[in-house]
Amino acid sequence: MNINEILDQMAHDITALTFGEKMAGGLAVTFLSMLIVFAVLVLLIGVIKSMELLLNSKPKQGINDTVDIVDSTLQEVEVDSEDSLELVAVITAAIACSMGVSQSKIRVVNVNRVSDVTPTWAKNGRIEQIQNRL
Repeated sequence: MNINEILDQMAHDITALTFGEKMAGGLAVTFLSMLIVFAVLVLLIGVIKSMELLLNSKPKQGINDTVDIVDSTLQEVEVDSEDSLELVAVITAAIACSMGVSQSKIRVVNVNRVSDVTPTWAKNGRIEQIQNRL
């Protein structure tokens, strides 16, 4: 019996088949099912890629030569010049790392400190968790 006859017999009366024919039919069904699932997944990938191209028609713009970080809504607090230079260096490094660009392409214009409104119990809990990990 060929595979078509086995599959047809499996649809009507599986008890008439031998063990080997049942195994061959099971493997054929498994292979066909996997093939269909794979084809549908490839089709979905194509649909998603075409939708991305159609809906995202704007060209991607490169990162500007300099990125100005300014936030005028925050409170200003005076800081020593030595501390502020270190703070600017740390902020620049963090922004460059998160954006994936060189530090020379980022220019920090203004640094304003924000007043801390975190409750004391939350601060102590964070400190305790950090100390437990060390």
